Amino acid sequence: MSYGDIIRLNRYREFLNGEQQTCSFISLNPSSFAATFAGKTGGYPTLDDEVAFHKAFPNDSMIALSSAVFPDLVPTLKWQRKCIEKKSDGSTIWQETIRIPTGIKTRVVAEQPGTTNWLMEPAVKSYDDFDLIDFYSTQITEHATIIAADIKKKIPEITNVGLMAGAVILSAFEMHYLIDYPDMPLFYIDNPLRYMESVKRVHANNLALLDAFAGTGIEIIFTGSAGLELLSPQIFREAIVPFQREFNDYARSLKMHSCYHICGHSRQLIEMKIIDQIKPTIFETCSSPPCGNNLDLRKAVFEINEEIITKGNLPLELLLEGTPAKIMEAVHFIKEKTAGRRHIIGQADATILDGTPHENIRAFIQAAQ
Repeated sequence: MSYGDIIRLNRYREFLNGEQQTCSFISLNPSSFAATFAGKTGGYPTLDDEVAFHKAFPNDSMIALSSAVFPDLVPTLKWQRKCIEKKSDGSTIWQETIRIPTGIKTRVVAEQPGTTNWLMEPAVKSYDDFDLIDFYSTQITEHATIIAADIKKKIPEITNVGLMAGAVILSAFEMHYLIDYPDMPLFYIDNPLRYMESVKRVHANNLALLDAFAGTGIEIIFTGSAGLELLSPQIFREAIVPFQREFNDYARSLKMHSCYHICGHSRQLIEMKIIDQIKPTIFETCSSPPCGNNLDLRKAVFEINEEIITKGNLPLELLLEGTPAKIMEAVHFIKEKTAGRRHIIGQADATILDGTPHENIRAFIQAAQ
């Protein structure tokens, strides 16, 4: 790490801690694009892919290490795969099964070159399938120290290039491709007591992961949820806010920051002060259509408690299809609308779309810095 990297990283820490109010930072999360950038035709990006991306496009990003449980860490969570179909577009459809104490669960997932897996048919389909979520929560909690040790080994590679190390902790609902997002509110309405029972187990699991991550060098924890295009304010108040606020407060007590992500509709959540109640260190993002529903960016960011840093809001479609000039214009618009509060310039969603021209990424960074 160079002297300049050290100074920049220290200023970033001061910015997150509230000691520095005036610095401008850019955070660029490539997500699955890092695998494409590395020349791969499928699968998840490795840490080496992420580091290579950030060396090619220097910015102030935090690299998030996934706390998704890999089969070599927790063998009980290994899904057996059977190929169903290979398509002409390069995608492959897999049927996967897993055995848990209460029986065998099945799901269907798809892979496509340059992307992460996506769910075709969920494993959680009925009331009886909540036991799979509970099984995940129990297994992750029991293996939390093993997961943390695996993550700790990777942190020097991040800090050696002058970036901040983070970790992703999402619920078993979404992290492990168990449930379709549109089914979440339906399960909440149809099975409220059973739903909350699983949520409480997931929450206990997440707190166990926080305990395990403390002292590893992880400085920020990433969590998130769907927005109001799928969930409702009531679901947020009852099934998200109490647990997420305790999670964020506990992370702070362990000297870690938190970033809460909603790439979709968040306008009512901002207006009803639900984001303030969750109180992450960083909230991303106050996206405008078509990704989100915040029509006035300045109004949105200034309605959020000033203790919370906002982050975003460059549209992914613009980064993919726009000209460098249009991208630079959009970044300057974001700077203008967020002037006067702590804001990290980034994408409207935490990824980069496959096929995004490298010159557009460079234009984004140049304008933001």
